[in-house]
This record gives sequence, structure tokens and C-alpha cells, in this order.
Amino acid sequence: MSDKPYILLVDDDSDLRQCLVDLLQDEGYVTRTAGSGREAMSLLEDGTPPRLILLDLMMPDLNGWQFYELQQQNQRLARIPVLVVTASRSLGPNLPGTDVLLKPFSIDDVLNKVERLVQSPA
Repeated sequence: MSDKPYILLVDDDSDLRQCLVDLLQDEGYVTRTAGSGREAMSLLEDGTPPRLILLDLMMPDLNGWQFYELQQQNQRLARIPVLVVTASRSLGPNLPGTDVLLKPFSIDDVLNKVERLVQSPA
């Protein structure tokens, strides 16, 4: 695995995942993807941590809440900002992550939030 900073996209919707990859790569970001929280945790166990994680909440196997809890328990991974991607507007105050990207979203919404989180000190 490369040591270059990257963004990890974690979503079980392969079409949405690919759209986000295309968008972010067009803006010059390096991306990696995972189709479940379990796959994402496996990717994070080895190699350089990402600069940002885009995380879907509703996934089979290991959902976004469970993934976030495991991430926060790992000292090496806990400081990575997490942009939660969700369609739910009624999740309440216990939403995990650093920020939220509500579906449907615009290209500008994605890029503004990603840029802000990537630039913020870890």
C-alpha cells in the first residue's frame, strides 16, 4: 500500500461509491474503497491511515455506528475525521463522525465538506 494520503470511502452501494471515487479523483484526491465496515477495518489494520473517511451508516455486516466505535477504540485511527453519508434526517444527536453529508447531495456539498475536513488538523 502507498504512503500517500488518501480518502477512504465506505459504502455498500457500489454505484454511489464509484460516483464519489470519480468526483474525488477528478479533484486530485487519492481514494480507496470498502463495501462494508468490516472490509474498511481490514484495510485500516495495515498501511497508512487515510486522511478522511466517508462513511455510510446503513450497511450489512458491520454498520457505520459499529465501525465508528471500533475506529474510536483504536488510538492510531481515532483521530481520522469521519464524514458520515446518510439519507436519514432523523438520526438525532448520537450521530457518529465529524460531520454529516445528507443524501441527496450536490457536488459542491461533497467537495466543500471534504476539503474542509482534509485541511483541518488531525
